[in-house]
Amino acid sequence: MKLSHTAIGLLSVVAILGGYPAYSLAQETPATEETTTTPDADLPSPVEFYNNGVALFEAEEYEQAIAAFNEAIRLRPDYAEAYMYRGAAYRALGENDIAVRDFNQAIDIDPGLARAYVLRAEVYYELGNVQQALQDAQTAVSLDPTIGDAHLYQGLVDLQAGNSAAAIVDFTEAIRQDPELLGAYLLRGFAYDQQSDYLSAIADFSYVIERDDDNTIAYIGRGAAYYHEGQLEPAEEDLDRALSINDELPFAYYNRSFVYVAQNRPNRALNDLNRAIELKPDFVRAYLNRGLLYEFQGEPQAAINDLNRSLELDANLVEAYKERADIQLALGREADAIADYSQAIQITSDNATVYKLRGDAYLADGNTAAALADYNQAIALQPDYTEAYAKRGQVYAEIGDAQRAFDDLSLVVSVEDDDVDPDVLYTRGLTRLRLGDVAGARADLQWAADRYLETGEAAGYRETLVELRQL
Repeated sequence: MKLSHTAIGLLSVVAILGGYPAYSLAQETPATEETTTTPDADLPSPVEFYNNGVALFEAEEYEQAIAAFNEAIRLRPDYAEAYMYRGAAYRALGENDIAVRDFNQAIDIDPGLARAYVLRAEVYYELGNVQQALQDAQTAVSLDPTIGDAHLYQGLVDLQAGNSAAAIVDFTEAIRQDPELLGAYLLRGFAYDQQSDYLSAIADFSYVIERDDDNTIAYIGRGAAYYHEGQLEPAEEDLDRALSINDELPFAYYNRSFVYVAQNRPNRALNDLNRAIELKPDFVRAYLNRGLLYEFQGEPQAAINDLNRSLELDANLVEAYKERADIQLALGREADAIADYSQAIQITSDNATVYKLRGDAYLADGNTAAALADYNQAIALQPDYTEAYAKRGQVYAEIGDAQRAFDDLSLVVSVEDDDVDPDVLYTRGLTRLRLGDVAGARADLQWAADRYLETGEAAGYRETLVELRQL
């Protein structure tokens, strides 16, 4: 069976970076002041409060760091760097709204403070405001092209938009500016994965793992790349390793389920999808794939339940409508299947496969006119769609248009040749008979009988022999 695969969701990839990009600002040296002694002469200066705040920040003492930056700002209200660092501290505490206000203030005071734009880009990105994040990252690059983090976030936005080629350029530049920026290697790995360049992805993930052997995201990414390369054993080992480090990673369970399916271990795959959903109850594609597994195991109602849940979470998930329709059609619920295929078409009107499948549902429901219209549309969208030609040929045969049936079925035979479906040969044989070509009909029916034997379809073989005896 085939699952619907997606790699790690890019909206959560910002977590890969550890909350905020690693950076360091040079501490300022307190200025020497030649002044007369005053009662406040021995009190710390704003720069000293600032430097103390930086030290506390780097020690991850964020609340104490904020207190120090508060004092620096109280003494120097135009201290842009103090606002920026205080924003980073609030960001580390999860106070994104306050963080953005501080970054805004830092930028208002010093519009050339490139690092503040980078930090604000990160928060905007995590909040889903990708365009503002991209704008901030681009501004930071224009102010200081040597800031690797700005290129990193610019690439992250490109990656989320599906522009993996541009993302790779951005991440490569980030690496050039800062060869130790592991987040850039990690994200470039996902960009390579998006381009199906799995060997390059494996190389980047491996680079990260060599330097950080507890990096779960790198193991998950490399495991997925190994899976795509057909290297199932190292894929399983990487995903196992990620889960040995942290057993609460829904994407690790999700990706490992693909490995188990490829290894024909559906029960283990099902257990992994159960765990992924337990950890992430809104995991749309985990419900979708668990539904497919239930269908594969002969549990149609359980499959429908999961597909229903995936559609509750994402009403535009075309695959879920299609898969649910497939199950409904197999259960003989043609009207329900047609409704689901129609919903899928409403969302994506250029999908030839769904038109063909809806045509099958209409044909099963006895509506040959609607079936013919759908097969025509499928062929218009995909002119080499032999399965659609085969079904359209069947409809033409049923409505008595023998010449058109013969034309469509002959096209299918010419393309598929020795692998042709025996039903196509059988139908073309009967069509030739209607056209008066007895010798051609006999040849097709004999070929159909041979193919039925090859494919183990006893009923089709017997029916073909009956037609041959009547010639």
